[in-house]
Amino acid sequence: MPGYGTSDIHNVLLAGRRSSGKTTLAEALLFRAGETSRKGTVEAGTSASDFEKEERDHHHSVYSALLHASHRGKRINILDLPGAPDLIGQAIACLPAAETMMLVMDPEAGVDSMSRRLVKLAHDLDLPVAIVINKLGGHVDLLNGFLGELKEAFGRGCLPINLPSAGGTTVVDCLLNGEGESDLGPVAGFHTELLDQIVELDDALMERYLEGEEPNYEALHEPFEVAMDQAHVVPVCFTDALSGAGVEALLDIIVRHFPSPPEGNRRPFFIGEGEDEIQFLYEDDPDEPLLARVFHVTTDPYLGKLCFFRVYQGTVKSGDSLLIGAGKKPVRLSHVFQLQGKERTETKTIIAGDMGAVAKLDELHLGDVLHDDHSLDYVHHKALPYPVPLHALAVIPRTRGDETKINEVLHRIREEDPTFEAHFDTETHELVIHGLGQMHLSLVLERIQNEGVTVDAKPPKIAYRETIRAKAEGHYRHKKQSGGAGQFGEVYLRVEPLERGTGFEFVDAIVGGVIPKGFMPAIEKGIRDIMQKGIAAGYPVEDVRVTVYDGKTHSVDSKEMAFKTAGKFAFKDAFLKAKPTILEPIVQVEVTTPGNSLGSITGDLSSRRGKVYGTDTMGTGTTLVRAAVPLAEMIEYEPALKSMTKGRGSFTMEFSHYDPVPDRVAEELVAK
Repeated sequence: MPGYGTSDIHNVLLAGRRSSGKTTLAEALLFRAGETSRKGTVEAGTSASDFEKEERDHHHSVYSALLHASHRGKRINILDLPGAPDLIGQAIACLPAAETMMLVMDPEAGVDSMSRRLVKLAHDLDLPVAIVINKLGGHVDLLNGFLGELKEAFGRGCLPINLPSAGGTTVVDCLLNGEGESDLGPVAGFHTELLDQIVELDDALMERYLEGEEPNYEALHEPFEVAMDQAHVVPVCFTDALSGAGVEALLDIIVRHFPSPPEGNRRPFFIGEGEDEIQFLYEDDPDEPLLARVFHVTTDPYLGKLCFFRVYQGTVKSGDSLLIGAGKKPVRLSHVFQLQGKERTETKTIIAGDMGAVAKLDELHLGDVLHDDHSLDYVHHKALPYPVPLHALAVIPRTRGDETKINEVLHRIREEDPTFEAHFDTETHELVIHGLGQMHLSLVLERIQNEGVTVDAKPPKIAYRETIRAKAEGHYRHKKQSGGAGQFGEVYLRVEPLERGTGFEFVDAIVGGVIPKGFMPAIEKGIRDIMQKGIAAGYPVEDVRVTVYDGKTHSVDSKEMAFKTAGKFAFKDAFLKAKPTILEPIVQVEVTTPGNSLGSITGDLSSRRGKVYGTDTMGTGTTLVRAAVPLAEMIEYEPALKSMTKGRGSFTMEFSHYDPVPDRVAEELVAK
């Protein structure tokens, strides 16, 4: 067993926008805790967490990495998450594994859209947030305004737990200390404001506080944990990862004030499905039956598939035979590891609250739950809110015979990334990959080429859809005679539009058995087949109700194939009469821009058929622009934004809904 217990563990996520300094801060934490003898750098490709080739080439995190440090006898597990919006799927997968999200922010960038998105995700999952303001050097003059911006964006509970001092070269505590000066003014005012916020949730502590009693660490520890857990307090602390200012203070804050597994908000598990699904809470006890969840999957060049897991209850032991989710056949854990970036140490046990990895288990997948209780039926967590992958590329190998290699690489990427999809389009005979944006797909292409396979890629395809705007009726008689037994099937049906996002509804309204029940599945299959291929412009059809109300059969020649064909062409007949239209995906866009570029940004979004519906001015001279824009108009947005803002702008986007395209665009798509 390790030399620490569950209550000695602190699991934190290092999250934030790209270039906020997360990985540099992780290096500083490891170095200050004595885990490394020197600080690696992102630029040199020597950091502990950015060790994959794609990360070294691009100088930013692409994958999540697990690190650990010991401080004051406590164990700190650090998950360094990628900060690019296109890679947010990796970050979301890790959220349930920790008790605290440490949102790393750069005061010069202001409250950017990626940070807002991460805080919303954390709040939706009941995950406490702490804000680490990094890059103090040279930015002390921005901090007072930035604190006001944080309160405006995330609530009045955003309060400093320490303050920069001596020109940003050190920090001074303002939770347990109410004396002295800081770069932002007297410590006393910040100290009082923070205590006032904490005691609001504890009547007994408030009474003593109002009577003049100054609470000490023991009196404040539990109320502070509760305030964090309820998002009543979002502690703000200051560091400079490059100079080291505030780094040891941050280690102290993590082990003294952030929740340990028994103190944090529990992540409920569920057993059963549908109406039989039952929620239950685990116990943070190494001696209870095991419950662990896979939060990250990667491929090790020597070990193959490597699954990272968090133990919520019980103890994982090397050599154990465990069950996966609803599985009844045990799997054996041959090799269990603790990880420090790419470095791995084989271990015998991982206790409740801790994290580890297991190798060579092909049966184990992202999100799976490991347990040892045969009486549990389908143990799982709730599905996480992964964004929909809307960008697509057709991938063509340059060398014949490389298809198998490509499929192997894509299979591994699908295992690792919940926002990546790939399929073979039987209509165009193309291998199509789907991701969250240009960066996402270009990294996939890089990874394929790093595996020794050279490919070409066609421009992105947009996931258009077809639908109808009116009711109509259709009819088709399929009659085929070829000497022997023939084929016969006749179908009358009606189509009508459904609300956006409803999908497809099939209604059997046959009366008197004019079409036997046994042929109805064939009719539905024929309709679904042509819906998938598209009719007006070759895009899948959705939001349609089809009602089959009449038809004819032949006692000898009627067969399933005949009715499948009749259903397909009767639907096509009705669809083309029902005012067909093409739907395009609309994305919700948030752009963070310097204020002097606001006019250019809003004008550009409008020229992209976007609807700007809100702007917020921030305290650091930046502005947040909210808009709804067709995805097709956002394909080349990143370089345009960089040009308009001289590299200082950033944006996030996520799928919102489908809307009909303008008539001229529909004509172009049909013509293509």
